[in-house]
Amino acid sequence: MLHYREQVLHMESVPLDEIVRHIGTPVYVYSLNELSRRVRAYREAFPDALIAYACKANANRVLLAHLTHLGCGADVVSAGELRAALSAGIPPRRVVFNGNAKTDEELRLAIQVGVRVINIDAREEIVRVAAAARDLGRQVTVALRVNPGLAVTTHPHLQVGAMGSHFGIPPEDVLPSVAEVMRESHLRFWGLHFHVGSQLTSRQDLTMIAQLAAEWVHRVREAGYPVEGVNLGGGLGIGYDGADTPSPQDVAAWWEATLAPLNLSLILEPGRWLVAPVGVLLVRVVQVKRTWGRTVVAVDGGMNVLLRPALYGARHRIWPLREGEPVRAVDVVGPICESADVLGRDCPLPPLKNGDILAILDAGAYGRSMASTYNGRPLPPEVVVDGTTWYVSPSGNG
Repeated sequence: MLHYREQVLHMESVPLDEIVRHIGTPVYVYSLNELSRRVRAYREAFPDALIAYACKANANRVLLAHLTHLGCGADVVSAGELRAALSAGIPPRRVVFNGNAKTDEELRLAIQVGVRVINIDAREEIVRVAAAARDLGRQVTVALRVNPGLAVTTHPHLQVGAMGSHFGIPPEDVLPSVAEVMRESHLRFWGLHFHVGSQLTSRQDLTMIAQLAAEWVHRVREAGYPVEGVNLGGGLGIGYDGADTPSPQDVAAWWEATLAPLNLSLILEPGRWLVAPVGVLLVRVVQVKRTWGRTVVAVDGGMNVLLRPALYGARHRIWPLREGEPVRAVDVVGPICESADVLGRDCPLPPLKNGDILAILDAGAYGRSMASTYNGRPLPPEVVVDGTTWYVSPSGNG
């Protein structure tokens, strides 16, 4: 997708300096062709599953519409994301509603439009979903989000299924919660939901999720309750450093042996793996200075446009727009008045001067969707590349 041609960085067949000349910086740029390739990989690995794209990763309108065209559903966590998915053409029956703090208004909206399933995050939520369904005269399909107490290998902020996490239903409450759902005539119990973390690259973690899901299916069935399906969540990670990581095909092979004998329908909620490598963030060098024995490259976009390095200590590869041999390790920092506004430390880059452009790779997930107007700076525009052409996406996310 990204390559140098005549020493200029291209996305597909589009030279990125052309976009900069017309749009300026900072700017997000996404590849539709790369998105197609990655969705195809998921669908080939899991041909019978609902691929419910996690909209929180990137709710750009054009990307959502393209995902719709490719047959994906949506994993949403708010009324805003639900409306964005529906406006992109995703049928309600391909929408999964998640979230640990759904308001009564959001529950009513999800039930009114007829989402495929509501993932209940707490035993206390059951009565609220049932009351909303009863008021609307509907029966709603639900799954229970299980918190198995599994501390996966990732940043602590991304461990959402570990002991002490505020997400999901703890083990001791799972069977009582299933029983409570079964007593509610306006609720239809579909199965169990497991989303225990994000940016997962450990084979052990990924296989353990499937094993835990199978164990819980057996427990619920042995208690006398039917389980139609499981939602294994998302979380499949990428190699931000360019290293190889497990693919959907790898995950499918590991999960097949564990879950296939249970005769279950399957829902997956990938986000990062689908869209992170699809996008780059282009920023402009404002100043290069030496301080405390280090070379610091200040650029016009920082934690206001890409929060991940400040929030998670994430490290993205940074490439120059014009190819050059790296000669030094520099710190790339943004314009925000916070010491945390560092996009990368010890980045190998060629000599830079004011006005040069840098590309921050793998920025398609949790980049623009987490951007802010902090320090009075505007949200960056978004550009979509489709083979040999490019255009500005309308009005940002959602």
